[in-house]
Amino acid sequence: MSNARRVLIIGADGLRPDLLDPLLMPNVAALAAGGVHGLDHHAVYPTHTRVNISALATGTMPGQHGIVANTMLVPNATEDHIIDTGSYQHINALEEASGGYALLVPSLGDLLAERNERVAVAGTSSSGASMLWTHRHLGRMVNVYSTYGIADLYDLRDKLGEPPAKEQGAPQLSGQGYATAAVTQLFLSDPRNRVVVLWMNEPDTSFHYAGLGSPESIEALRKVDQCVGEIVAALEAQGLREQFDIFFISDHGHSTVEAHNTLREYLMQAQKEIGRALPPLATASDYIYARPGTSEPTAAELAPLVEWLNQQPWAGVVLGGTAELAVLPGVLPLAALWKGHLNARRPLLAVSPRWHDNPNEHGVPGSVMSLTTQSALRSSHGSLSPFDLHATLIANGPSFRRGVQSTWPTGAVDLLPTILTLLDLPLPAHLDGRVLWELFAKPVGEVGPSHDEVLRAAHGDGGQVLLHRVGPSLYVHGALQPESAFELAAAR
Repeated sequence: MSNARRVLIIGADGLRPDLLDPLLMPNVAALAAGGVHGLDHHAVYPTHTRVNISALATGTMPGQHGIVANTMLVPNATEDHIIDTGSYQHINALEEASGGYALLVPSLGDLLAERNERVAVAGTSSSGASMLWTHRHLGRMVNVYSTYGIADLYDLRDKLGEPPAKEQGAPQLSGQGYATAAVTQLFLSDPRNRVVVLWMNEPDTSFHYAGLGSPESIEALRKVDQCVGEIVAALEAQGLREQFDIFFISDHGHSTVEAHNTLREYLMQAQKEIGRALPPLATASDYIYARPGTSEPTAAELAPLVEWLNQQPWAGVVLGGTAELAVLPGVLPLAALWKGHLNARRPLLAVSPRWHDNPNEHGVPGSVMSLTTQSALRSSHGSLSPFDLHATLIANGPSFRRGVQSTWPTGAVDLLPTILTLLDLPLPAHLDGRVLWELFAKPVGEVGPSHDEVLRAAHGDGGQVLLHRVGPSLYVHGALQPESAFELAAAR
């Protein structure tokens, strides 16, 4: 081992930074007070969990890492061409169909395995989300709801006892304690576990099914904080506190759902209203693809659909997945949100629904005209709303400054390069993220110049997106909507 430094990542899925209440979460607040609290931390677009875990684990945008949505259309990867990235079976199918490239670039698990070291993961998230940290090296993986068809992972469970049954609805509490026990009882003491990850599906689940600010979500936040307290206590009891640098993070924010309809249903409506046949298309998540088995339509063939989309009251920003589509009137280039990268899994078009700053029944601002089939969802994420794009970042440990609130823009893609630097490991040349020198007690590099810019359509009127740049790094701050009273700067 090149040095004794180790890293612990504690993830609270979907924790919007403005909902981190110190009175409700004193253990998390103590980490922030004793470390660095990043006040302008960003998810990548789209603000889906598996997209952002892949960004965290690879240091790259979706255009490089290839997990471009929670649900993707990948021709011939499965019988119906659909990849549900929450399913480990689907991740395995994508790995096989792509010749070993479910992720198109190395993950944290790959980089450590080259040195005979590991990422150990305990999670209550979907099986796919847990494995994306280290999907080719699952030797130390405890997911409360899956053993990935691997006998050795049953043996890990035996050491902890039978996992709790998955609770229906919200909040989901018992699984968080089981995953926390995997960290404290199995993972911390083994130095080959160079990076340890605890990923909790709360408060995301409670936000989804009970709403932002609901009593259920408050109970979930208390449980997350309890788990943080148990881990810090275990580090101290095992004499490991000075060995670990801790990141407490979330992957994205959340918005209250204002409307339920799917992009597929909207395409059927478009077909009727445009009055002419559309090319053969398919949808997944907020994306439009060519139907598998057909050739991709030209920009001219899609122009009537794009014009129709830009006229819809629910549509906020339309993004083109090819250079040809990106110059249609009212269309922004998807590549510009992915630092210039695209890959074969990109859609033809991405449609981010319109957001508002309207408060919900609990007084929490931020709503979205969600593109979802699930009428039970009270809150969701995935859009270019600043409420979805802003996430939580706290760094605490021997390597970090103490008692600092940082206003530098940061993002999910910065976690991997920062971790590799902490572990004294080389940085791959392809990374999109930067080392977060502003967090370090003894930085040996500089942050770089920072400025904002507005991304506009090359032709015609359309949505606009505010971007931050720090040195070579790019962060998507949110779609600009002048009718909203909410100032984007307030989300920073």
